[in-house]
Amino acid sequence: MVATSGTVGTTVAFQDSAQDIQTENEALHAENEELREQLNETREDRKAEKSRAENLNKQLETRNEDVDTLLSELERKEKMLNASQARLAESRENQAGMSRSEMEKRLDYLCAQPENIDRFGCQEFGPDE
Repeated sequence: MVATSGTVGTTVAFQDSAQDIQTENEALHAENEELREQLNETREDRKAEKSRAENLNKQLETRNEDVDTLLSELERKEKMLNASQARLAESRENQAGMSRSEMEKRLDYLCAQPENIDRFGCQEFGPDE
């Protein structure tokens, strides 16, 4: 009887141990699944952040191109302004000794040339006809 009860006790102990191992395995499996879900979420977050960073980089590149374009346009207009100011200063120097009638004759002469119509505002003041 001792041998039987020892065997039964050992069997029960093995069953309890097996049950404990099974319970622990299930807990580990559940924890593993939770960690996998977190990892997938982290990967999705990284992917979303990478996509957002790429979009921001594209926007930055576009803005940099826009700034370059604006700077080029500003430089071009600045050159035009400087040239216009130089012509104006030269014109003032030339006109300093002219009478009003001489200036009108000069303007009439300049406005008679088609390439000067926009330049001197001849469409507003044009030659007397």
